[in-house]
Amino acid sequence: MTHASALALLGGPVEHRRTAPKYPRFTAAAYDRVREALDRGPMQGLSKGHPIIAELEERLAAYHDVELALATSSGHGALQSALIGLEITGGDEVLTSPYSWGASVSCILHNGAVPVFVDVSPETGLIDPSALAAGLTSRTRAILVPHLYGQPADMTAIMSFAEAHGLVVVEDGSQAHGARHRGRRVGGFGEAGAFSTNGVKPLATTEGGYLVTRVADVYWKATISGQHAGRGELIGRASEPGFPDELRQHIDSMVYTYRPNIVTALLTLDRLPYVDAENAARRRNASALFAALDGVGSVSWPSHDAQDECVYHMVTLNFDAEHAGVSRDTYLAALNAEGVPAVAYVANGLHRSPRLSPSYDGPRVMWTETLRRAGVDPNAAELPGCDEKVARSIEIPWNHFEDDPESMASLARAFAKLEEGLDHLRRHERSGVAARSETASA
Repeated sequence: MTHASALALLGGPVEHRRTAPKYPRFTAAAYDRVREALDRGPMQGLSKGHPIIAELEERLAAYHDVELALATSSGHGALQSALIGLEITGGDEVLTSPYSWGASVSCILHNGAVPVFVDVSPETGLIDPSALAAGLTSRTRAILVPHLYGQPADMTAIMSFAEAHGLVVVEDGSQAHGARHRGRRVGGFGEAGAFSTNGVKPLATTEGGYLVTRVADVYWKATISGQHAGRGELIGRASEPGFPDELRQHIDSMVYTYRPNIVTALLTLDRLPYVDAENAARRRNASALFAALDGVGSVSWPSHDAQDECVYHMVTLNFDAEHAGVSRDTYLAALNAEGVPAVAYVANGLHRSPRLSPSYDGPRVMWTETLRRAGVDPNAAELPGCDEKVARSIEIPWNHFEDDPESMASLARAFAKLEEGLDHLRRHERSGVAARSETASA
């Protein structure tokens, strides 16, 4: 049994001293393949003409049950490549979530399109399909859907809305490799899906990404502006079987450099066979934590459709300030003091970003004039679901990819310790507020 007076924030012992295992791990075969590639080359992979790129893209397409995959230098590069392939630009409006990492919005802006934010569930932080209609205009052409924290969005409802209104759909699965909605992997519902493979994701390497699509046109158009289609002695994507003849006249060297690198490709190939088993362990660990948190009234966790499978890139919790009687920031500080690496991942809804105001006057960015011409002011959006999730959210990085009941029990004890010590934590917060007030009035 814990003792409330011994909260680590107040000088007591730290409750949770266990750490997640080293992540990612690579096999001895991966080291051998990287060494062989470095010794023999070539180290430039401009197309499926390189056997390593061909192997990677074919296996990624098979994993996501789509026709084509395109390896990229980052998840952001994959997202913008999807928009390039779909020709979403020139002031086209894209419905998307304000509760996300900025790459799922900056890719829209970088492609000359306009993000229009729709509200999210205050429980999960995922797009609320019933909110999509509020953002619809005559200029809407697409929906960009983040599967945040490895939670699958309701793609059944989102695709139904998109089909009813003639919209294309891009899925951001950067935190959700292998997550399933009603038995089907995310990334393959819309016209394109984009994934990151940076060093903390469920499919982790160093820094990289990939696009998946069931639409050949998306793949080919993405290659001529985001890769290297091929000129002169450099054999690029235009040398691949099926490259459309009508696109050859548009090949030049003005591209975003979103090409993959060979080392990252090899590391992705090494990690891919383990993703599903590790995702299952992530789910078991999360379930064990949730069960052990029963009775801790300060936090709750999202519920999901019984047919869906999360992958838990992060575990997201919702803080109950009324129950706890302290602010979320004080509670987070107490959790961190107990050794729980908890954060508020989304500090503010993206619709609150000053750089998205058409009247922004800081260092110039490429999209301000686009927003002005479109007459769109994201800062004016009222999105109460997003605001509530931002205010309540607590995230724990979740690279617990091996069954670890001891760590789950230890994490739960830290939360239980805080629950028992709420009175002490309340007094601590009040004393800090009083001290700051006295300093301010002095």
